[in-house]
Amino acid sequence: MKTFLKEHKGFLIAVLLLLAAGSAWLLLWRRISKGVDRAAYEESFTQLVYGGAYYELCDAETLRLYLGDDAQIDRALCGTQLGEISVPTTEGAAVCALYACKPLEDAGKEKAVILLDRGAHVSAYELTGFQYLDDNPSIWAVCASYGIGDAADLESVRVCDSDGTELAVYTDEASLGKFFDQFVKLGENLSESEAEQAYLDAYAAEYGNDGGITIQEGSAASPDDETYQRAMTLWSEGVCKVDIVLRNGLQLRNCVYAPKPGLFTVYGTYRFETPFFA
Repeated sequence: MKTFLKEHKGFLIAVLLLLAAGSAWLLLWRRISKGVDRAAYEESFTQLVYGGAYYELCDAETLRLYLGDDAQIDRALCGTQLGEISVPTTEGAAVCALYACKPLEDAGKEKAVILLDRGAHVSAYELTGFQYLDDNPSIWAVCASYGIGDAADLESVRVCDSDGTELAVYTDEASLGKFFDQFVKLGENLSESEAEQAYLDAYAAEYGNDGGITIQEGSAASPDDETYQRAMTLWSEGVCKVDIVLRNGLQLRNCVYAPKPGLFTVYGTYRFETPFFA
């Protein structure tokens, strides 16, 4: 036996190294596999549909937009139980209890935020849309869904640049009245081709209808880079993000205001003639 081991020492060492490497790889793969499975499981909880509304998982920073700077996601936020919801996951359906957000509930506000009890912890979800607004809604349908009947229903309008830097917050009656009047005039949702034409019209108004820029399937194209860059610079000029906060607790966040093509994006894309902001 000793002779065999001595004669085949190199071979045996190689085999042992391969076995060790194989074991290490198996352990690593198991860890990776568990991580992937866990990520897939957690992905199931990123969105909910409840009461005909879409809700998205939100973090403490987003929650503070609704509840103030001291808000934390914990069970103390759980108010009235709204019911239960079955969430399909990679491990089968998970049945969890849904709760109203107590601070908003106590303030007599709508279900802008709800809480999902997952057993070990609770998660907060922000209302981000309604199922019945999926099919090209008019701005009047959006207003009706969110409870916007007149300017008095607006609490504030926050305007930020494309990097998120706050430019202005409007809370006074005159400014909110002016915004409301412009908002309800947005009218019908544009088709994709109509929105593309708004960009082309803006380019033509600035540089003439030279045919140097086209838009195909949502992407701008030009035979030369100079024209392309000129168009992109024009269209992005003055673009802002707009957050509309309502007195009923709901918010329309991350709307896009593009003054050059005259487009306002909220649920769909809408065209305007008169600028919203000076």
